[in-house]
Amino acid sequence: MELTLALDKDSKEPLQAQIFDQLRGLILSGKLHAGATVPPSRALAERLVVSRNTVIHAYERLAGEGYIESRGTAGMFVSPLLPDDALLVSDGVPVASDEPEETPEPVLCFAGSPGGQGKSARPRIDFWVGRCAASTFPIRVWRRLVMRHLEAVDDHLTDYCDPSGLPELRQAIAEHLGRARGMTIDANQVVVTSGSQDALNVVYRLVADRYDTFFVENPCYQGAALLFQSLGAKVHPVDIDGAGMKTSDLPETGSGVAFVTPSHQFPMGVTLTLERRLQLLQWAERTDSLIIEDDYDSDFRYDAPPLTALAGLDNCRRVFYLGTFSKSLGAGLRLGYAVVPRSFVPRTRVVKAHMSNGQPWLEQSVLTEFLRSGEFDRHLRRTRKVYKGRRDRLTECLAARFPETRISGSDSGLHLVWTLPRFFPPASAIQAQARAQGIGVYTLGSGAALCFGPQPRDDILLLGYPSLSESDIERAVERLGRLIDDMRDAGAEQKLDELYV
Repeated sequence: MELTLALDKDSKEPLQAQIFDQLRGLILSGKLHAGATVPPSRALAERLVVSRNTVIHAYERLAGEGYIESRGTAGMFVSPLLPDDALLVSDGVPVASDEPEETPEPVLCFAGSPGGQGKSARPRIDFWVGRCAASTFPIRVWRRLVMRHLEAVDDHLTDYCDPSGLPELRQAIAEHLGRARGMTIDANQVVVTSGSQDALNVVYRLVADRYDTFFVENPCYQGAALLFQSLGAKVHPVDIDGAGMKTSDLPETGSGVAFVTPSHQFPMGVTLTLERRLQLLQWAERTDSLIIEDDYDSDFRYDAPPLTALAGLDNCRRVFYLGTFSKSLGAGLRLGYAVVPRSFVPRTRVVKAHMSNGQPWLEQSVLTEFLRSGEFDRHLRRTRKVYKGRRDRLTECLAARFPETRISGSDSGLHLVWTLPRFFPPASAIQAQARAQGIGVYTLGSGAALCFGPQPRDDILLLGYPSLSESDIERAVERLGRLIDDMRDAGAEQKLDELYV
């Protein structure tokens, strides 16, 4: 394919930046459509009379930011989903069309397999964030419970369930949270959902008539921020540091809703300190505000006992608590829950009934017995041991291969944060090169995080480890080591080329 690119070699803007900007413009204007082939780097370099490394680095940046993608030996192609659409941004390039203008809906990161492509669409060794290990699912126990409940079924499969969830499951969840998270609640405060994102929808509907301002961590979980924005809320980012959300940056005038992930901040992995937790609760009390606590992976804390939830400290007065079984058992079950303050219980039942007629009976009934029989606690103990071993192997391999490495967020949860040294290639470039070699590592933007500010950090990689074996982890880190060495050598060679141009 012939491309019309005009480089100004007298410009102060680097050549690779010019190539990136012009190709990005062609893609966003529709002149390079989704699925279109991008010229090989060698051919484009010869046509533009520039170093091939210059073109390669421009392609790496385009790939790292999601504009193009590698399909192995077939070459590079324009991505079907552009990051500008996913993050609701535009560079102002109009697209000619006779159709009425429509406002694009925000698109969330998808961690599963695209339809029709199966597992082959994923990298061979995938450090995707938040994926639990299929091998740890208690299949024998679950199969036995499913058969028992099917044999005893009366009319449950032909009747609608309580929209709020099976009463016995809500009671089992309340008892579990009392033991594990220090929460004193009753079953009426629990509503069963199809996951934490569904629970977030429920809570938003409960509070939106009174609150239109939402304070989110920066960076934050993409799914929450985009949900709030799509429904017309005012979203204000609050920076985090090593102790979690900077509660001192919350405004003292006006009220709102703070969305936090205190046990294992997503994506940076820090834990909100007890001092900050108390400050956040005091702020909510002073300003007549509310808090949404997303406790998405608190079941996995490896080096210390579990922390009391914010909702436990608050006795569920101003805190909505979101939980999920997607991380502890599997996302395929589609079961989660929200715990609401007692004053919201009557409205919660109405709101949930407006959204759906309840979750599937069989999964709820089986999960109830799984919780009450003690099997869930046994499953968590076994799974924590497996995940801790994989976390330890990953941190050991990274430390051995990259002595200057800095790891954070590894005390709990299902992923850790690798902050790259200053002399390393950009994280987006490493992500693109690793993907071409069958290894999935993720920048903040591609790992379901949303960063507020003019320039997202490009020195961070998110690594989820539970779904990978220790041997796969070892192989991946070794390959990453060779890849980064090659990229650094190529970068040094390019600097020499540019020095003598």
